[in-house]
Amino acid sequence: MFRLGSPKVYLTVSAITLLILIGAFILGLMSADKMREIISVQFNQQQLTIAKGTASDIEEKFAFLKNELHTLNLSPAIQYLEVSWPNRMQITMDNVKPYGVMEIGLVDGQGRVIYRLDAGGESMISQGDFQRLEWLQFARTPENRGKYFLTRVAPEFSHSSSDINYLMIVLPTYQVSLDESHPRPSGKFVGCLYFLLDPSFLARKYTQDIRSGHTGYAWVIDRKGFFLHHPESGFIGQDAFEVREKRDPKVNFAEINKIQREKMLAGQEGVSWYWSGWHRGIAKKMKKFIAFAPINLVGDNDQLTWSVAVVAPQTEVEGAIHEVFFRQFLLQGFVILMILLGGGTIIYYEGRWAAALEEEVQRKTAALKLSRDELAKSEKLYKSLVESAEDTIFNVDAKGEILSINRYGAKLLGYTPHGIVGKHLTSIFAGGAGDKIFQQVNEVFSTTVGLRATHEVAIGDKDFYLNLNLTPIREDDHVHSVLIIAHDVTATRKMEEQLYFTEKLASLGQLAAGVAHEINNPLAIILGYTDMLLEKAEGKPKDQKILQTIIRQGLNCKKIVENLMTFARAPEKVQYDTDVNRNIDLVMEVVRNTLLTKKVEYHLDLAENLPRVQGDAAQLQQVFMNLVTNAIKAMPDGGRLTISTRVPADGRKVQILFVDTGIGIKKDHLPKIFDPFFTTGKVGEGTGLGLSVSYAIIKKFGGTIMCASRAQEEAAGEESGTTFTLTLPVAASQYTELQPPEESHARENSDH
Repeated sequence: MFRLGSPKVYLTVSAITLLILIGAFILGLMSADKMREIISVQFNQQQLTIAKGTASDIEEKFAFLKNELHTLNLSPAIQYLEVSWPNRMQITMDNVKPYGVMEIGLVDGQGRVIYRLDAGGESMISQGDFQRLEWLQFARTPENRGKYFLTRVAPEFSHSSSDINYLMIVLPTYQVSLDESHPRPSGKFVGCLYFLLDPSFLARKYTQDIRSGHTGYAWVIDRKGFFLHHPESGFIGQDAFEVREKRDPKVNFAEINKIQREKMLAGQEGVSWYWSGWHRGIAKKMKKFIAFAPINLVGDNDQLTWSVAVVAPQTEVEGAIHEVFFRQFLLQGFVILMILLGGGTIIYYEGRWAAALEEEVQRKTAALKLSRDELAKSEKLYKSLVESAEDTIFNVDAKGEILSINRYGAKLLGYTPHGIVGKHLTSIFAGGAGDKIFQQVNEVFSTTVGLRATHEVAIGDKDFYLNLNLTPIREDDHVHSVLIIAHDVTATRKMEEQLYFTEKLASLGQLAAGVAHEINNPLAIILGYTDMLLEKAEGKPKDQKILQTIIRQGLNCKKIVENLMTFARAPEKVQYDTDVNRNIDLVMEVVRNTLLTKKVEYHLDLAENLPRVQGDAAQLQQVFMNLVTNAIKAMPDGGRLTISTRVPADGRKVQILFVDTGIGIKKDHLPKIFDPFFTTGKVGEGTGLGLSVSYAIIKKFGGTIMCASRAQEEAAGEESGTTFTLTLPVAASQYTELQPPEESHARENSDH
């Protein structure tokens, strides 16, 4: 029987204490091992989340590059290789250059010429034989229209000494878009558009700043096992299975090679570990955790699978384990001490308190999770509403800088949502529009009251009318920013302008009817007396020729009045045929003295045996007279006028060219020259109807009229001037005579 204070009691208590200490120590070791395993798994799962997020970012940017290529491919400047093709490529290059695009190019359909623009903004035209390139043959196949072709770059496109092959994204190009110069797209294949992408640049952009723990980093390999990015710059472009062994032959890299070969190159995601011989300047054998995820770059001919890996040494986990284990050991020692001191009561209340605390933590954790889920749902709904809106929605601070913008708005303004943040209103909206909007933003900040306004803004090469709703965003009774919702009302404005011109044309029609009645009477008298003089001038060929010219021009005056009425109401669908060369000769007889007086030299280059065209002689003479008169006005100090006719290769049309060396037409005026009442002359010097009436006449007979011009102030040392090109269809009877039946049938089929 034990007595309190006896040696046996102390020995028993000491033995029990020792057993408790030994048990606590063993339990601590077991707990530390289990904790190490749990933290290691959690750490690697966090690395996997980082790897998957990085892979998703790269795939998203690759999809963005494909979308930018598709958007550029729809540009008329690219499809028709207009002179502005370098400017249009430069706009796209500004958007895609931050993601590794080194060159944009268009290979013509014959595989002979490449139109290039490099990342430095330098444009060039290269000639060579590219017909046998696999991607050009892919683009020529009609079934591949609208499909993307991915390939490693051909040797002739390489611009770097790096071992990393460039990646080429190719898209077939067809003439399917419309603009003023091409109102009827041919739909024919003209070549293929491509982006030349540096995959190492793209991989580095999204992985170089990744940190796992304190020292962990990320690297990327392509589907052949070559490093696209690695913190060790000497590894980039090298075989991942060989370069490590060259660096440290003493380490066995079997584990990482197996992971790369069986999982990463197979496009799998997962977590694991391997032995390494170094890490960020520390050279020794160490265990590393790795998490990896595939990057799928999808094309219509192939899918390129890269793999991104996030790695960190085991020491990242050991530090956290040691800290937790030390705290746990102290807690266990404290508990044992309390037990030895007879603190059973304390243990009891501690247990109750721990249970209550756990219950409270669980309750608050559940409430916090519910609140977080509701907040995430609300943010997702708000973001969905803003991103799906077909209005430009952006937030501006007091400095006039963009804080945020939706995708629709960024795309309309020619930026990415991230690329536009931080830019000032005056740099986004050219001209005075940016200053006006900034003034209104300042007004909202000062008055704290929202307002509405409509502005005409230039975005790219187009003019838009935007209806702006500016609303103050308040924080703590202060305006923090201004929310601007810009609605595109360009179509409405154009409709209003069209209605205005329609009403004006209706008034012109009524005026024309009265003018025709008033002018026809004196014209009849003039023509009557001229007939009498013509009878008396018999035997005087020179006088007869002059009188015949007066009669012909008098009849033309009568026809012009009728044409003015025709412009105001729907014309009858009557087909004529006439001799173009003859009509040009008649017009030049009338204006020859004027050309001489104005010191304008003229040259006629009229094709022989020119077929007759669809059209009315008097109306075509009116068109020719308008163009010659405009050319004379454009050369106030004299110049040179060349009029030529020709038949294109297809034999179905006749082209008439009026080329002058005058002052030219400004680029911003060219799209409007055929609009009714548009004129750049002073008040009283013109009505703005000449080219509009000419356009209507040529259009009525199934033809086209196009203008190319270089203004003096835009000539940059070259000769200024304007060229009008008229195209009229050959009369049906002429065409059947010119073309053999078999050839005509073949061309009709080709049109279909």
